[in-house]
Amino acid sequence: MSSSTPSDSSSLRRKSKAAAIRAQMPAVPGLSIKPKDLWRMFLERWWIGALVAVPAVVAFVLLQPKPEVIYRTEASLLFETRQNRVLPVQAIVDTSITRDVELLVHIEQIRSQTFFEAIQSSFTPAEIEKIQRPYRDPERPSAPPPSLGEILRPRVSPYIQKGATIMRIPVTHRDPEAAALIANRYARKYIDFNIDIAMTGTNSAIVFLRNQAEETRKEVEEAERNLQQYRAKYNMAALGENQNVVLKKVASLGENLVSGQISQVSLQAQLDKVEVYLRDKRDFQEVSFINSFGAIAPTRAEITQLLAARRLMEERYLEDHPRMKENSLALANARQRLAADLDLAVAELRSRTAFAIEYVSKLKSELATAENDARALDQISVDYKFLEQHAATKKGTYQAIMNRLNDANISAQMENTNIKIFDRAYIPSTPSNPFQGQTVAKASALGLLLLLGLPLGMGLLDTRVKSAVDIEDKLGSHLLAGVRFFKKIPINQHATVFRDSLDEALTEVYRGLYSEIELRSECPCPKIILLSSSIPSEGKSVTSANLAAVFAAHGKRTLLVDCDFRRPSLHRLFGLSNDRGILRWAQTHTLPDLAASDEEELGIRLLSPNLHLLTAGGSVKKPTEIIERLASSPLMDRLKRSFDIVILDTPPASIFPDALLLARHAAEVIYVCKFKTVRRSVVKRTLAKFESTGARVLGMVLNQLPRSRVMSYDYEGYGSYGKEYYKAYGENDPAPKA
Repeated sequence: MSSSTPSDSSSLRRKSKAAAIRAQMPAVPGLSIKPKDLWRMFLERWWIGALVAVPAVVAFVLLQPKPEVIYRTEASLLFETRQNRVLPVQAIVDTSITRDVELLVHIEQIRSQTFFEAIQSSFTPAEIEKIQRPYRDPERPSAPPPSLGEILRPRVSPYIQKGATIMRIPVTHRDPEAAALIANRYARKYIDFNIDIAMTGTNSAIVFLRNQAEETRKEVEEAERNLQQYRAKYNMAALGENQNVVLKKVASLGENLVSGQISQVSLQAQLDKVEVYLRDKRDFQEVSFINSFGAIAPTRAEITQLLAARRLMEERYLEDHPRMKENSLALANARQRLAADLDLAVAELRSRTAFAIEYVSKLKSELATAENDARALDQISVDYKFLEQHAATKKGTYQAIMNRLNDANISAQMENTNIKIFDRAYIPSTPSNPFQGQTVAKASALGLLLLLGLPLGMGLLDTRVKSAVDIEDKLGSHLLAGVRFFKKIPINQHATVFRDSLDEALTEVYRGLYSEIELRSECPCPKIILLSSSIPSEGKSVTSANLAAVFAAHGKRTLLVDCDFRRPSLHRLFGLSNDRGILRWAQTHTLPDLAASDEEELGIRLLSPNLHLLTAGGSVKKPTEIIERLASSPLMDRLKRSFDIVILDTPPASIFPDALLLARHAAEVIYVCKFKTVRRSVVKRTLAKFESTGARVLGMVLNQLPRSRVMSYDYEGYGSYGKEYYKAYGENDPAPKA
């Protein structure tokens, strides 16, 4: 590589900067579906759902079998509030069954097999024939008709009327008289059925309650007998007095134990002190017990006096003087008596300490015995109360059973049902076809499912880039601009929309794109900007041409370079020849100084003030070799020194590697994506490749947006209003609605 190319350290700095930018970008959240996204999916493809739903609904209705003539009628039962109702024995424990639960029980009971057998047996042979006749097969007269179960079960559907204690029993049948017969029979038979159950239940309850009463009476007698025996065994009459005596004994022993322990501690402390004095051969004068024992204190005083008298006599007499000898003899006798008294005092202290220890031990034993006696009396009292409560519970249970038995005996002599016929079934005069309503409901549900399901399903499966949400939330990039579809503008003028001001709205879009680039760019001029896309025909070259015109209009000397060496297109967009350009220069290996007189020789042509075009200069099958030759040449640096902005129009990056190789020379990348053309996964992979080159991806341009969908696809940027809006604003007139 020549000396004029960027150094390795510069490339590393650019890659580090790109990595830092990627680290600062917010993480892409999970692909959540919002209600607005679902609504957009529906608006986009509702016509597909409608095209499929309408014929599907028509076919469904036409394919339905011809409905039979059906008559419908119903009877109703009233459930009155029952007074003085006899509850079963378990009601003693739980009486929380509500009216709603009871009505549900009635519904299940009328649908039960037991009741159906009762209702089936109530029909006479003539009535059975009347019910079965309409359902005989006319083509097979000798074939047996359907059974009563096959006819009645699917055509009788009782339910509870909301907000009332009324059961409706609707019946459908091909014969109106048979329909009324079945409904009225169900109502009457259910009342009889409940009366039979009630009577059977009441009689069973009486027998059960009598047995329970007899068993409970025996349990009460046994509980009373156990209570009496326990009272006699433990003399419960004197139990309270015994407890008081034991408690007083425990209290007295506790006080004596505390006093004895205090005395023991005091004596033990003095004895320990005496033992220390004996071991160290010290005087016992500091021990209070020894000093106060017997004649120790007087003897000590006598010895003190004798010693004082001896000191006085020593001044006057010699040792052999009779008075001195008398003093010595008296002093020896006193000391002998003191030693004997001290021995007696120590022995007495040891004796008292041993006695105190034995006394405390005995008190502890007596206290433990007294406490055990107190606990035993307490346990006896607790056991007695338990037996007493057990006997009282048995008495209460026995009394409750007897009350229920009396109620049951009274109930057996009374009517035991609260169900009455509220309204009898009438014979319908006109048929009612419920299947027609069901067919309409099913057809409506099918049509609604297809109308909503097809657009939403197709939308959920569609992962193409088509909105700002796709770019910013799901791809983690930035939407620089949304460019509308070029309506009513010839193809040969697409590249000059901004330069020639062919459309006010589109002009504002490109001005907005320029503003976004200036705000987000961190690289000052001169610089190279690369534009690429995922696949061909996404409008990348047109966007490059108009973006170059915007930079030129803002006073920047701009060069638009056609780097699509496989299929160059910029010369056609501007109506120029492609005989000169980069490929010609690369083949001759000569580089002019790019002075004003040499730019045309290289292939640089002036399109408008500050706007220049460098064509490809032909086409090649192997452009990567040309790109590598450019990487080792000073061309790009010369272009940067001669122009403020160099825009590189490159081939599609997800198909060819050309754009990624050229990105090494670019400071920033702009990615062009056509509306609803490329899947998000393809764009995401390509953007990741660009970031790995060290060039910063400024964002994306969503191209060729439908005019009617700009607002609905979450894009409300510059140029999102109609051109009339901008024209009216410039004329100081009130802006029309967008």
